[in-house]
Formats: sequence, structure tokens, C-alpha cells
Amino acid sequence: MLNHPFFLALLYCVLISVVAWAVSLAKRDAGVADVFWPWLAVASALVYAQDTWPPGSIAGITLAAIGIAALRLSAMVIVRSARTGEDRRYTEIRSGWGRGFGIKSLPGIFLLQGVMGFVAAIPLSVVMTRTGELLWADALMLGLWLSGFVIQAVADHQLATFSKGDDGTGVLKTGLWRYSRHPNYFGELCMAWSVFGLALIGGGGWTVFAPLLMTWSILRFTGVARMEQAMPSRRPDYSAYANVTSALIPWPPRR
Repeated sequence: MLNHPFFLALLYCVLISVVAWAVSLAKRDAGVADVFWPWLAVASALVYAQDTWPPGSIAGITLAAIGIAALRLSAMVIVRSARTGEDRRYTEIRSGWGRGFGIKSLPGIFLLQGVMGFVAAIPLSVVMTRTGELLWADALMLGLWLSGFVIQAVADHQLATFSKGDDGTGVLKTGLWRYSRHPNYFGELCMAWSVFGLALIGGGGWTVFAPLLMTWSILRFTGVARMEQAMPSRRPDYSAYANVTSALIPWPPRR
């Protein structure tokens, strides 16, 4: 059991989460969690690939793709944190939890994230062991992944550019943000579902709970719901923007 890939992947995810927690204590910035988050998938992928190393074509492409995505996301969060400090979401949690936040954050933020990252990456247990030629269906899924990656990267860049001149009360209504209130999250879900698609092609339909968990988390737990909870009180024009703009899937604004 100790050598089972699922156990090893979970172990590495927990270890990464503990390291992230220790760094957050040293920096007094719980937003460090977002720097380490994408590497949970990379670590899991490497564990799942160990029995079939070197990886096949589809596994190799997937590993390279999630590695590039992890580098981009981590670098973006590090730059943003250096400029603006701890992410508002974590500051609000810190304030709500009160004294002892450092200890509480280990199970409440970092270990929870480690377990969620492990579950979200389970489709990779199928993808990383796939062999054989690249199929047309694989190309479609990789195209979806690339589309999601580009959407997320462009949305993050547009938001970062807007934030430099924002006093905390403005609303970004241009670019991708004209068509979706959260295009970056939409891009992330495109990537998650495309990885599941690659697993499905390899017989991993049973892993559908992983992208479903990601979808629920983004919509109801860590993403859209949490981001929008206090938005109207901080940004007076946000309610009007929300009334005409799709919450997630990019769509022309309503009249």
C-alpha cells in the first residue's frame, strides 16, 4: 500500500502543502498557497508516470503542458504579491479566524488544498500511463487545454494591467472581462476538463469526480462565490456590471 501511486501522490501533495504553510508563516502571507497550488498536479503526474517512464507521447505533452502552466501561474502570483501584498481573500480569512490563524491555516487552508489538489489530479493517473499514438480526440482535448491556458493567461494579464491604475473601487469591463466576470476561472476549468477528456479517452471515465470537484470549488467555494461576496460594497459599479455580464462562460453582454 505504501508504494501505491495514489498513496505516494497524496503524500507528496501533503508534503508540498506543509512546505507552503511553513513559507506562509515566514512571510506572514497565506497567499503563498496559490504559488504552490499548481505544483500539486505536477508532483502527482510525476508519481503516476514513474512506472511507464519515459512517458508516451500524450503523457509527455500533458506533463510539459501542466509544468508550463504551473510556472506561469506561480510567477504571476509571486509578482502580484510583491506589488499588492497578501491576497484579499486570505486577509479576510485571517481576520475572520482571529488569533491562532497560523496554526489554523495548516489544516484549514494548506492541508485542505493538498487533498483537493490530489483529488483534482487523479485523472492524471490515467493520462500519464497512456501509451500509443496521439488520436484525433486527443488533439481536440489538447486544443481545449491550450484555449483555456491562453484565456487564463490573457485574463490575468488584463487584470494585472488594470490593477496598476485602480484605486480599489473600479471595475474591469474591457477585453475578456467584457464577456465574463471571471474569464481566468473559465480558462482554468477548460484545462481541468480537457485533462479529464484525455483520461476518458484512455478509459478513465471514472475520474469525472475530479473536474466536478474543481467546478464546484470555483463556483461555490474558493472562486466566484468568495470573490463576489463583498465586491458590490467595495466597487459601486459592480452590481450593474454583474447584471449584464456572464458570471463564467464568455458571452456577449446582455442589453
